Amino acid sequence: MNALSERQRLILKEIVDRYIRQREPVSSRMILEDYGLDVSSATVRNEMNDLEAAGFIQKPYSSSGRIPTKTGYRFFVDWLLDLSELTREERLEIVETYETRCLDVEETLRQTAFLLSNMTGAAAFVIPPRPDEMRLDRVALLRMSPQLAYLVIVSDIGVVEHGLVPLEDDLPPDDIKRIATLINENLRGVNLSEVLQLADDDTDGWYERPVREALVVLGRLLQRRLQRSVQFEGLFHLADALQAVPAEEPMTNFTALGHAVRDEKAFAAALAAARTDREGIVVSIGDFPLEGVEEFSVVSCGFRPHAGTLGVIGPLWMDYGRTLSAVRYIASRLETLLLGSCTQAPLRNKQ
Repeated sequence: MNALSERQRLILKEIVDRYIRQREPVSSRMILEDYGLDVSSATVRNEMNDLEAAGFIQKPYSSSGRIPTKTGYRFFVDWLLDLSELTREERLEIVETYETRCLDVEETLRQTAFLLSNMTGAAAFVIPPRPDEMRLDRVALLRMSPQLAYLVIVSDIGVVEHGLVPLEDDLPPDDIKRIATLINENLRGVNLSEVLQLADDDTDGWYERPVREALVVLGRLLQRRLQRSVQFEGLFHLADALQAVPAEEPMTNFTALGHAVRDEKAFAAALAAARTDREGIVVSIGDFPLEGVEEFSVVSCGFRPHAGTLGVIGPLWMDYGRTLSAVRYIASRLETLLLGSCTQAPLRNKQ
């Protein structure tokens, strides 16, 4: 890439950018008209021939203009990584979306995927923070009836699960409160996976029977939460973009993608492999290690705490500038929200 001359770099950037915007092959005449280069059309054609020989661009058919290859898109993305920015209005839109404090982790992640998809016009995904790294911050028990309570489980990043707790005894509100206090005093700060093990342990401990009943339900709720699921939103955005291309192949590719992302565990594993030893934004252009995603670009970014990841899946000709900015900024906002979700909440464990 460093071997390209300044003029070749300029021509390649223009070809990629124009093709993303107009989705039609780019000719030497178009390049000359846009930039008014003080060279002949033959010189531009020679430069384009060299770029084609180097694998950056290609002809979709004989006697046509050029379109970018995956290598050409990669060059364009690397150039954009340090330049991409959202407008002030777009940043405000993201801030306003998160302005209402929402401690429900699952709903927050779903909202994030929806926002990212709408901003980029691509399919968006959010892989939740690793549940086995979360710690219990507290539980809350609310009496619904004499033998029924409502349990809310709050981790160090927010509410992770909630549900009804059936109790065998007719317990007054003070006893319900005492059960929650015992759980919080003994388990606050404990890793959620360890809490789950304790809930499955039938041996006697510091808990009495009503507490034990609450622990069993707590364990059931955590078991559901510890099975991380991927939040996907906006596959229809991607379908709309592909339908704009008058060819059968893009929709065939979309069908293959749909089958690929249906296996959430395989998708999460492939994303982890694509991001191995890499931090920040990672862009996979046609080389995402999952069958069915070969003809798409995957832009991802990690966020704290507990190793969450978000990103988008789009066509090779996606608007990379806008996408990189949106992914980077939304990851930053989500991270800020999760890191601060419990630090301002009551009953915080003081260590």
